[in-house]
Amino acid sequence: MHVSKKHWYKKIRSGNWFSFRYYWFVLTCFLLCSGIIAYLFITQKTTPSCNTSALNILKDVNTAFESCCKCGTPEEGLHFPADYLIITYQFSSLGGRDLDTRTGISSPLNVGPLGYCDQGTSGNPYIFWSGDNRGTGVESCMIDLTKFNANDVIQINCSGLWWSLRNNGDMSLDIKAYEGGTMSLHGYQFVNTGGQQSAETSFSGNVHASGGRCESMESIGTITYNKRNKTLQFDPINSLQTP
Repeated sequence: MHVSKKHWYKKIRSGNWFSFRYYWFVLTCFLLCSGIIAYLFITQKTTPSCNTSALNILKDVNTAFESCCKCGTPEEGLHFPADYLIITYQFSSLGGRDLDTRTGISSPLNVGPLGYCDQGTSGNPYIFWSGDNRGTGVESCMIDLTKFNANDVIQINCSGLWWSLRNNGDMSLDIKAYEGGTMSLHGYQFVNTGGQQSAETSFSGNVHASGGRCESMESIGTITYNKRNKTLQFDPINSLQTP
């Protein structure tokens, strides 16, 4: 006696035959579906909430600010080794003519000041002046840091006065540092031979004092170099600003 098969039985039978015949297709589909489910599950677990994202962003910003501060601030000063400091007063015809300068060491000992109003080109063996430039260009001073003790903090006072003519009063105070070698004077600038430059920075500003009177000399600012931790700081007196 023939017994008819149920429709569900036929579907299971045909499904088994298809799976056996095309097993590679079934296996591929299974692996693909498993991969999609695993990806969605992992993504859901690791995707941060809005609150977590906000906190992480704030943390990153705070870290960036802290890293920036470690680069050095005007209060901390610039860090570099130096055997010689060259202080150069730069002035063009736009600023005026014949900028008379005054440069002296006030600590750890008093040497100078040197300049036209104070005469003398050397405060042996610590400081040297380039001489009087009555036109435009530069005047400079050289500080021999090798003559100081290893832990000394050297303070240098800088002043200026337009003797012949003041136009807009603009000028700049440039500082270069050298390690090793020897220094010599070429024109109104000191040049290093045999050593290497370790730093260079500049401070631009304006000198208001003018007229042929030494008592009108205007203070520009104070340069401080700490030999122990090899840092330089410049404190302007209104007329100049740090970059």
